[in-house]
Amino acid sequence: MQGSQVLYRKYRPQKFSDLVNQDHVKQTLLNEIRFNKISHAYLFAGPRGTGKTTMARLLAKAINCQDNQDGEPCGKCQNCLALIEGRMLDLIEIDAASHTGVDDVRSLIEKVNLAPAVGKYKVYIIDEAHMLSKNAFNALLKTLEEPPSHAIFILATTEVHKLLPTIVSRCQYFDFHHLGWEAITNYLKQIAAKEEISITDEAIAAVAEGAEGSLRDALSILDQVASLNVTEVDRQTLEGLLGIVDVQIVRELTESILSQNITRGIDLIGQAYHQGYDLNQLLKRWMVYVRELMMVSLGNDSLISRSEDEKTSMRIQAKGVDYKIFVNLLQRLAEANSQYKVASMPQLALEMVLFGAIKPSSHSVPPPTTTNVDSKVPKPDVTLPSVSSQTPLSQDLWLQICQKISTSNSALASLLRGSTVKCTEKQIVIELPSEFLKNIVKKQANVQVISEMLKSFGQDLEIELVVKAGATEEAREKVAEVFDIIQS
Repeated sequence: MQGSQVLYRKYRPQKFSDLVNQDHVKQTLLNEIRFNKISHAYLFAGPRGTGKTTMARLLAKAINCQDNQDGEPCGKCQNCLALIEGRMLDLIEIDAASHTGVDDVRSLIEKVNLAPAVGKYKVYIIDEAHMLSKNAFNALLKTLEEPPSHAIFILATTEVHKLLPTIVSRCQYFDFHHLGWEAITNYLKQIAAKEEISITDEAIAAVAEGAEGSLRDALSILDQVASLNVTEVDRQTLEGLLGIVDVQIVRELTESILSQNITRGIDLIGQAYHQGYDLNQLLKRWMVYVRELMMVSLGNDSLISRSEDEKTSMRIQAKGVDYKIFVNLLQRLAEANSQYKVASMPQLALEMVLFGAIKPSSHSVPPPTTTNVDSKVPKPDVTLPSVSSQTPLSQDLWLQICQKISTSNSALASLLRGSTVKCTEKQIVIELPSEFLKNIVKKQANVQVISEMLKSFGQDLEIELVVKAGATEEAREKVAEVFDIIQS
């Protein structure tokens, strides 16, 4: 790579036309500059890495440019060069995250009446404006109501809901949007070509996915790619060296839930942990993936920023699955995301998702394990009355029983759904993932709940609990730990 400057600084836009997307903001600001109708206060709100601070600097540059070209800064005059080189006296940038107090704002206000040193306007950019204290906001409010004609305030924030309504109402408000996958990939390809970075299109796609709509993050990842010192960076190399979570992992995790295979899900989480993946990143990518699957199931895949091959794979996975199943899974993932930092072990939040989400679905229900199955057994419906006579226990009926158990003991029901059931006319054998769990379920209270629920469905059966053959010791241990916590 040529030079040593980081890419997001090296390629920071120097005019409005260089900015990727945000056309609705660019066009409005250009028109205001052209017709000299500059507002005294602006509010730029949106996700990180979408160009808020860059847009603020460009606005400061253009309105102080000595020879702007139809609204665009010339980039050559004394004021433009001063701003590019970071020595523009009339541009004051404040990081509200580290200057939150009322004294900092009062110091700013005391100087706001001073005339600009070299330009036409004195521009104040307050980054992360939502971090200001309430008293600081109140102190700033008076100045925003009656600013001197030469002063312009630009507030940038990622959390506009934390700003006082009175502050928002006194600013010209612009929403910045996440950059689309296609826009980011196209831009990264241009930069990679300029910097002579040898990287495959699939790896570029992985960088764009990892950036999650932030161009700054995408360029930071590309910077890391440039330092790998390999002949050509492919997707596998990129994901391995940078710890980017492979979409295949979240695809298989989702499939483990759709197919009700809890042991497979536990294995996948364990593999990701031992391979050094950031499980918090895995959780967030899983949320994004499930949301997009929900969009696919609703027929809205045009809203998804992924390659056509990946969309095809998602259509196959979502085929025949009720979108409500994805809604439920998203709710579980959102809960896990809020609990991740307080979980006693890194895997726990993800494993809890599996326990909570494994339940009957429209996705390939395994066939009954008994040969004596009455095809007329009703489908799961928790409102059905108790069965008075002995009825063969089908897979559907077992799932119905689990659903009824969940009303009083959701943890026990979640585990039973993931178990394998075999039965005869007099006995039901429940295969559990570990010896630990077998002993927990074997507690008198749990066995009594299962027995009474079986009887209410006309199944007066002897209960036998066994350990499922073939479960890995690691999976058994993890399942035990999670379920033990639920039970406690």
